[in-house]
Amino acid sequence: MIYDRLAAFYDQFVDQNLNNIYLDLIKKHRNKGNVIDLGCGTGPLAILLAKNKYNVTATDISDSMLERAYNNSIHENVHINFFVHNILEPLNINYDIITMASDVINYIEDRADVSKAFNYVTEVMNENSIFVFDFLKVNYLINLPGYHEEILLENSLLVWDVENTDKERQIKHIVTIDNCEETHIQTTFSEEEYVTILKECGLVVTEMKILNERIIFVCKKV
Repeated sequence: MIYDRLAAFYDQFVDQNLNNIYLDLIKKHRNKGNVIDLGCGTGPLAILLAKNKYNVTATDISDSMLERAYNNSIHENVHINFFVHNILEPLNINYDIITMASDVINYIEDRADVSKAFNYVTEVMNENSIFVFDFLKVNYLINLPGYHEEILLENSLLVWDVENTDKERQIKHIVTIDNCEETHIQTTFSEEEYVTILKECGLVVTEMKILNERIIFVCKKV
């Protein structure tokens, strides 16, 4: 995967302001506890939470991202448990706080799989747990096609283009590094649709934070 190749440079794309918002929301509801950060990337949110005395586990589908996240955690002198995991697979330990930050859920292409991912989250929550995740706004996503950027990464050139697919509210990111191309699909749903899916999975939104590009939900079990 190009994301494996991109891992060494991924930190420069991190939105630290978003991670700070996550921290503030989490502190508001739980000032301590066991966290699992799903789709952690290179670990910026996981590291921030560990620095604030949470007991953190972090997962990602990419080995290279996790390797980079582990190295970052060592550099920041925090302990985090890392393991490879796909959010469409179950977890087997309960957590006080579950996070899925930086539009991870938008990499799930259809409603049934979004529901599947949420159900697996619900299964590892107790009555006091919180689930915090964000999703791209529909209006933001549908205006992304036509985006083009060229970024010099040390001795490599990254070319990033965004195009429409044939599905509503879905785009594809075409990422090329040194003539090696990979396509990533992102799909989003409306705020109301996410609320409905969550409800079907036994979750209710207790707080919402609206940002320019995305919306963050804080959820609890019904």
